[in-house]
Amino acid sequence: MSNMSLPAPDKFKYAKSIEVRWRDLDALNHVNNAVYLTYMEHARSYYLQEAIRWDWTKDGIILANATIDFKVALLLTDKPLVHVRCLHLGNKSFTLQYAITTERNGLTLLAATAQTVLVMYDFVAEKTLPLTDEIRQKFAEFEGEI
Repeated sequence: MSNMSLPAPDKFKYAKSIEVRWRDLDALNHVNNAVYLTYMEHARSYYLQEAIRWDWTKDGIILANATIDFKVALLLTDKPLVHVRCLHLGNKSFTLQYAITTERNGLTLLAATAQTVLVMYDFVAEKTLPLTDEIRQKFAEFEGEI
């Protein structure tokens, strides 16, 4: 298990609700571990589109790394929230941090914590690109100091 430092979910400025589907469950009747990546991808795409105002027609990205720490199993009856924030801006990459929570019996449970590293990428030239000042500014406008 990694030692990811995670602020409380209320410190995240963005969260996306997820509907658990029957097909997300494994033989033990909880959400399969691989599905958490799909939940993160879903929330990430909305975070970039809605919060950062990402221009998908000109700014390509690829996933370079994903790390997940599982805390509490998600069930079919859960209504998970995937909280997303930018943790770090590098030269060609940025790191997003996630907290997946659910409410049960009046309590907020932390189901998982995660991080992904995304790299700017030109799909035509098949090469990495530096983060532009425009993208840095969009992150700063939404997140504040990173």
